[in-house]
Amino acid sequence: MSLEIMEPVATLSKSEAPRMSRRAFAAGTAVSLMLAACHAPDPSSANSVMDLDASAPEDPAFFALSKIVTGHFDLDPLIAARTSQAFHQLFPEMAGRFGALSALATKNPDPQKLLDAAQAIGQGETLLAIVAAWYTGTVGTGLTAKAMAYADALMNRPVADGLFPPTYQLGGPAWWTAAPPAVDAPTAPAQLAGHDHK
Repeated sequence: MSLEIMEPVATLSKSEAPRMSRRAFAAGTAVSLMLAACHAPDPSSANSVMDLDASAPEDPAFFALSKIVTGHFDLDPLIAARTSQAFHQLFPEMAGRFGALSALATKNPDPQKLLDAAQAIGQGETLLAIVAAWYTGTVGTGLTAKAMAYADALMNRPVADGLFPPTYQLGGPAWWTAAPPAVDAPTAPAQLAGHDHK
C-alpha cells in the first residue's frame, strides 16, 4: 500500500469528513433511550414483582384456605404469603374476609362444598378471586396487577408433562426433536364398543 494514499483524518476537509444522517441520529437516540429505560426500572411500579416483599409474612389462614379451595395441598408457602400480601395491598376489604372463609373451609373441606357455602353467605366472589390468583399467578388486572408466580401458576400443571410455560425451555439443545410424551386415548363407552356401524 502506498503511503501517499493514507491521509491523516485531521487533514480531511470538512466536506470529506464522515457525516451522520438525521435518520441514523434519530434511530441511535431512540435505541439509547430504550436501553436506558430498560436498565433503570421504576421500583415503585405497581405491576412490579419487586414491590412484593420476598420475605412476606406468612398468613396461615390464607394458606389453609388456598389448599382447600384449589384442591392442591402442595402449594408453595412463599407464593401464598405473596398472594395474601397482594390482596391486602390491592383489595383490603376482600382480604379482610380470609379469616371467616378459612373457618368456613374447616367445616367444608371439599372445594365445591366450600364454594357453595361461600356463595350462600355472599362470599363466592372472594373465593373465586383466590382461585383465579393461584391459577394465573397474579392478583388484579391491568396496570395495577401484581404478579406472584409464572411457571408455578396452577394453570400450567395440567399440561406440565408435555408443555412448559411460554419462554421456558423444555430441555437441552434441540429438545423439540424428541417425541412428545405418550397420551392415553380415552376409552369408548361400553354401549358403543359392540355397536356395528352400517
